[in-house]
Amino acid sequence: MSKNDEKRQRIFDKYVSNRNLLIDNGFLEGEKDTYICPICLEAHKTIDGKDPLSLEDAPPKSLGGKSNTLTCKSCNNEAGHTIDFHLTERLRELDSTAFLPNTETKVKIKFDDQITNATINVDAHGKISMFHSKKNNHPIKLEEQMVGLKGGEVVNLEFLKTRVIPEKLEYALLKTAYILAFERFGNSIIYDSCFDIVREQLNNPDERIYPENFWFTPPYPKEMEGVYFVCDKGLESILVIFNLDTGNSLRKFGVFLPCPVNDIATVLERLNEQFADEKNLTLKLYPWEQDDKYLEDIEQIKTMHQWISNRKK
Repeated sequence: MSKNDEKRQRIFDKYVSNRNLLIDNGFLEGEKDTYICPICLEAHKTIDGKDPLSLEDAPPKSLGGKSNTLTCKSCNNEAGHTIDFHLTERLRELDSTAFLPNTETKVKIKFDDQITNATINVDAHGKISMFHSKKNNHPIKLEEQMVGLKGGEVVNLEFLKTRVIPEKLEYALLKTAYILAFERFGNSIIYDSCFDIVREQLNNPDERIYPENFWFTPPYPKEMEGVYFVCDKGLESILVIFNLDTGNSLRKFGVFLPCPVNDIATVLERLNEQFADEKNLTLKLYPWEQDDKYLEDIEQIKTMHQWISNRKK
């Protein structure tokens, strides 16, 4: 068995054990010894099969994420292609247009009404160089332009049109938060109907389903990451805080997910109203400890479900 298979098996066993614990204590119904893909809810008896389970990176590995959960290979591939790409691409664009070290940006250069393609390269020490390839330009026109350029000449620089679709970038943030929540709480609350809207959005990225204004860039220190319950009355939800690291920049994001207490659209409306009024809104978050208690400690799981039940009343 390869190291990749060994890791998949460890994760599989961990969440199957969590599911079995919940079934044994009456929190879930269904078949034991089964892993449920958190995105499509397909049941798996082994890590391999017709649609094998694959390591799911949250955040995407290219942005500093780690693979601590599993999703169907088809779910993983589809989300990576249609959603995650837009988040990774946008953060790389931000790095490039800021000319951060170790970045490369494709641009168009206009001089004397002549346009050529070029690449701006910033090395590890911040030195900026521009390269023109004959493959991407008309060789004769390129040579004429280079001869015409002299020191002190002014050229117009135009960045290429972005391939990023803003809505899909947002859905990539939603997916990262959702997978991190599953990693944290396992099977305990992820199958509640309140999360149907999240799964529906991830499986239908070409239409807006999840309410807008569900994410923000919090002013917290980089060390603060995790999955928390928002305990404020009327604002009960799950707040997921994570860093995205391109290797050149570090950016923090906060995403609000549903909680089986309130409708997420109502919560987001209230939150945005309060943010607009107070600017520095303080929320009561719980718990600070980011451990495996909600996967294997039945007393902690009971306490969580009791808190949810009490808040619903």
